[in-house]
Amino acid sequence: MNAMMAAKIDSIFSRWQDGVCPGGQVLVRKDGEIIYDKCFGYASLEHKLPITGETVFHVASVSKQVTVMCVLLLHEDKLLDIDDDIRGYIADLVAFTEPVSIRNLMNNVSGVRDQWELLMLQGVRIDDTITQQDAKDVIASQTELNFPPLSRYMYSNANFTLLAEIAERVSGKSLNELASERIFAPLGMSQTCFKDRYWQMIPNRAESYKVVGSEYVHAVLNYGTYGATSLNTTTTDFMKWMENLKTPVICNKETLSLMLSCPTLLNGSTSHYAGGILVNDPQMYNGRPFFMHDGADAAFRSTAVRFTEEDLDIIIFSNTETVSLGSAVNKIVDIVLGVETSQAVAEEVPEFYRAEFDEGDAEGLYFTRGESAFIVEVTKQGDQLYMQGEYGASPLTHLDGNRYRLSTFDSDLFLGKSAGMRFGPRFFKMEKREHGSGNMEECSRYTGKYVSTEVKTSYEVLTEGGELYVSHHRNGKHLMIQIAPDQFIANVGQNLFCINIAFTRGSDGEVTGCLFSTGRMSNVAFSKV
Repeated sequence: MNAMMAAKIDSIFSRWQDGVCPGGQVLVRKDGEIIYDKCFGYASLEHKLPITGETVFHVASVSKQVTVMCVLLLHEDKLLDIDDDIRGYIADLVAFTEPVSIRNLMNNVSGVRDQWELLMLQGVRIDDTITQQDAKDVIASQTELNFPPLSRYMYSNANFTLLAEIAERVSGKSLNELASERIFAPLGMSQTCFKDRYWQMIPNRAESYKVVGSEYVHAVLNYGTYGATSLNTTTTDFMKWMENLKTPVICNKETLSLMLSCPTLLNGSTSHYAGGILVNDPQMYNGRPFFMHDGADAAFRSTAVRFTEEDLDIIIFSNTETVSLGSAVNKIVDIVLGVETSQAVAEEVPEFYRAEFDEGDAEGLYFTRGESAFIVEVTKQGDQLYMQGEYGASPLTHLDGNRYRLSTFDSDLFLGKSAGMRFGPRFFKMEKREHGSGNMEECSRYTGKYVSTEVKTSYEVLTEGGELYVSHHRNGKHLMIQIAPDQFIANVGQNLFCINIAFTRGSDGEVTGCLFSTGRMSNVAFSKV
């Protein structure tokens, strides 16, 4: 690492060097030696406290691999077997009939519905004081799975909450006590812990901040849940964990092999998600062999990647979302390995880009279809276009044609009749919906109250101005966009993606209920009353 290479990496994080702003820690190790170690921005904007190497970050889903190791250490001790049915340990939290193994939970192939999606349906918000018991209660009420175990991969935070519960019951210790005794203390991770109470103080902990327009706002996080999340650590501490994944100290090689082994699904294919960690997905990092996990809670963002053939480790922890960490990792790899191109690579032009564009066509509602559908609302005030979001309206900067930049993310919107979105390196085709396209006579067949026993809440479907809306006492009222016969999408709760709502009918053709689904939760049944 020479000065020119370091300066190039510095430039990746220019958004974290713009006055008093949030930022992060970046740590790079090559062939066992630290070659880049920098801190940017502020841990507290109010108190103007800079981020240092001692600053502790909530690292969200990067926590999962540590939870899995706690379970595997108990497996190594022969206190449990990861191929056991989870009913043998947590029968009181299981209401579904299919057998699910501990290994299924580790590999995200259990079919257990995601706790955050379920809590969101109930009206629980990300900034509520959410406890571990809240998560366990909503998991325990589920009588159906997303799918039969091992039939497919679907990411679910509930898997790791249940793993934490199993580890605690078998060991007789809290997850933090177990992890401290078996992992953190032996590896010298003195600034690392699981935060297991939302009121718990964490010394030197960074606050998280979102950008709304030209100002930063608090992105509040009151989690008391753990296992799937809530590991608090530094890049320096976590590099000691990464070293253990290279040369195991706290476990034997067989245990590490179990952690990094991806499951074979019932159709014969192999998932790329192993024990709380993603392994060798060919669509990532230009096909280089790797294992990694990232995380996102409130405005905290984290990623920890190991490139096995290059013996290269990259860890980035941040208290804001203004830098795409996936893109940053790719750029750092190119710089470190010296595979940068001497000329700038032309930016990819997607199929929905139009060089000629009338800005008058920009305003409106845009949406995508599929399991992880989302809705984008673009409004105009004066000559300025905005994208509406959870924390307010964010301005869009016109680049060229129908392409607009959302400055708070590494994201572009392509507006008008030919519409789409670039989010980091990925492109999504969007459709523009015209207002007032509902049919009141048909809409009235859906109106009424819908109740779910699994999530213990109700929604009302109502009509206004020829449009359908879905309403909840905590989640508010949201427009429903029809995407197929009896199928709609709507923004519900504090969630990037939409709820898919599929109405069900009886033999007489009358609407009898509906099924709510997201990318991590399938077919939660509501009955019309």
